[in-house]
Amino acid sequence: MKNKLSLSVKSRLIGIICISVFIGYLALQYLLMLRSGFDSELAFKDSLINSAVMMFCCYGMSSALNFYTPQPREIWKVLIIGLIMAAISTGLSRFLMSYFIQPNFIALLDLTLPFRGIVNFLILTSVAIINIVWNIQEDNINNIKRKQESENLLREAELYNLRQQLQPHFLFNSLNSIIALIGANPDEARNMTFQLSDFLRGTMRKENNQIITLEEELDHLQLYLDIEKVRFGHRLNTSISSSEEIFSNKLPAMIIQPLVENAIKHGLYNITDQVEIQIKCTSNEGQLLIQITNPFDVEEQSSPKKGTGFGLSSIQRRLYLLYGRNDLMETQIQDNIFTSTLKIPQYD
Repeated sequence: MKNKLSLSVKSRLIGIICISVFIGYLALQYLLMLRSGFDSELAFKDSLINSAVMMFCCYGMSSALNFYTPQPREIWKVLIIGLIMAAISTGLSRFLMSYFIQPNFIALLDLTLPFRGIVNFLILTSVAIINIVWNIQEDNINNIKRKQESENLLREAELYNLRQQLQPHFLFNSLNSIIALIGANPDEARNMTFQLSDFLRGTMRKENNQIITLEEELDHLQLYLDIEKVRFGHRLNTSISSSEEIFSNKLPAMIIQPLVENAIKHGLYNITDQVEIQIKCTSNEGQLLIQITNPFDVEEQSSPKKGTGFGLSSIQRRLYLLYGRNDLMETQIQDNIFTSTLKIPQYD
């Protein structure tokens, strides 16, 4: 559809150029011949023949340049094309004039042929340059579009790959927990299997929907937390704070879960006491702010930032691919509390 539209616009442009050449050439030559003392009828016939020939030459040359466009370094080819077309137009005009103009005026008009050839060369070369510039510009635009489409495809592929890499770690841990529960607590194992099934089903539905609402993200996150609570029992406590006014805010699908998974990993794996992980969602200055906080053991994790691993780095990469910014995720350590903050721009 776009190619057809481009050809239609280009055809109209060629038509406008040819008509402009016809009218301009006719008026200019007619006035010059009148001022030079030629008869008005002779001046009109001569001008009409030359302008018509020039119009058809311009159209033919423009159509030919649609199939071949000299490169900027091949400017000499443009000059050759102009010379050839000027010779053709001048010769064809001279041939037609012999049929429509009285013979006693032909010798007089022959004296003007060199000047006609020069004028034709300048006009036709200008028209050729306009067409070549148009073609080059059109090619550049098409190349930019193809490059953007290619980059978008690569970005989508990378985002998909990032989302896929986040799942196996959680899935393997959940399956191991189910196996451990089968013997000790079959009912809990069956319940966890259903929860895992619901979570994975929701994940598959979100694969084709990259941007979702905060409400959808929190509902899906709750499925994940329910599974993790089965794994860790009373040791894991979570709280989600969010107002209904911001439920319609948009964010990338499954952007919170890796942060919560990271908080559970560094908050519970090396701590035997109960741990509370807080998730707070607010809105400020056109941004959706999401904070996840968790405690950590300073002795066991002297540098929590080094232990962020694939989860946080993948989020940073996803945010950059989606929004083109590297400042949308921050981490902070204060009083044995590790805080991850997401800033999701909201566009109207």
